[in-house]
Amino acid sequence: MRGDGRVFQKPGSRFWWMAYCLNGREVRESTGEIDEQRARRVLRRKVAAALHGEVIPNENKLTLGECLDMLRTDYEVNGRRARATMEYPLRHLLDFFGAGAKTVAITTDRIQQYVATRQQAGAATATINLELALLGRAFTLAARAKRLRARPFIPRLAADPSRVRQGFFAREEVEGLCGHLDPDLADMTRFLFFSTWRPGEVRKLEWRDYDRADGVIRLRAEHSKNKHGRVLPLVGELAAIIERRLTLRRLDCPYIFHQDGKPIGSFRKRWKRACTALGLSGRIVYDLRRSGVRHLIRAGVPPHTVMAFSGHRTASMLKRYDIISLDDLRDAATRGSDYAGQPAQVVALRAGVSENSDRTRTIGVRG
Repeated sequence: MRGDGRVFQKPGSRFWWMAYCLNGREVRESTGEIDEQRARRVLRRKVAAALHGEVIPNENKLTLGECLDMLRTDYEVNGRRARATMEYPLRHLLDFFGAGAKTVAITTDRIQQYVATRQQAGAATATINLELALLGRAFTLAARAKRLRARPFIPRLAADPSRVRQGFFAREEVEGLCGHLDPDLADMTRFLFFSTWRPGEVRKLEWRDYDRADGVIRLRAEHSKNKHGRVLPLVGELAAIIERRLTLRRLDCPYIFHQDGKPIGSFRKRWKRACTALGLSGRIVYDLRRSGVRHLIRAGVPPHTVMAFSGHRTASMLKRYDIISLDDLRDAATRGSDYAGQPAQVVALRAGVSENSDRTRTIGVRG
């Protein structure tokens, strides 16, 4: 009957093939069966699925390489900054599965095998999660394009507590650190601490971002990690930093923070020497951001205002940066020890009346 499809045999193939109509055109696929009756049952299931819109033709031909191409296109179209660095994590996926691997064959158990292989290779949990996120995004794009029926379940590993950054600077440590850095790097270090901005955001600041009339610096959305612009009022220490930078401004350099007219790049070696000199080995430049957040909170700034400073979009992320130090715990213990509590109110009982008898009369019993 027309619309029921048909089964047939191709020359040279031991499997029965089926043909059915989908969206006005004929689709031919192998049933994977060598018995005609089994092949007809496969055909009936396929036709029923097609009537319910659950059939994706040639789904079994879609490869991992094609899915990753969709991912690259998506990153280009949406202007994602990570498009320049995504090839490195993608290379691990391609090395394990292969560009020609069929997506329908990349099941959850195979993904678990991939995770185990990467862990044995010493990859960090955050690195593996990034690779899995890219794989999941590629499958999602394929499903949206009607090239894949559904994406497999992709696990996400729990964060390793030992890998979470815990370093922070107190204000006096920041000042001491600046004493071991040249003036240009010292200005940038202080600005990172008091602004709580990311190093990449500060490096890109130009004089056109400075509004002298309003006394603010405006971070452009395209330079922000979360693509949301911010406004930073220049008062106190921040104002002093910008005034110093104005005296060092060069007409041939648009950047606020520069060295001899050139943008400040990586200064890891000089930073490491300065930290070692102060006995602060292991600290990184990004620690200034979480330290600045902690400094503002300790100064009594409301959390939602701190979020406007730092650009955090959720309170949970801000909470991660509000690091509790040993001094905080000592302060809490001291306050608990010194606190005497609220004075108790003692009521004298009437003569001849015990505490128990008074309580018995005041408690009612419901039947």
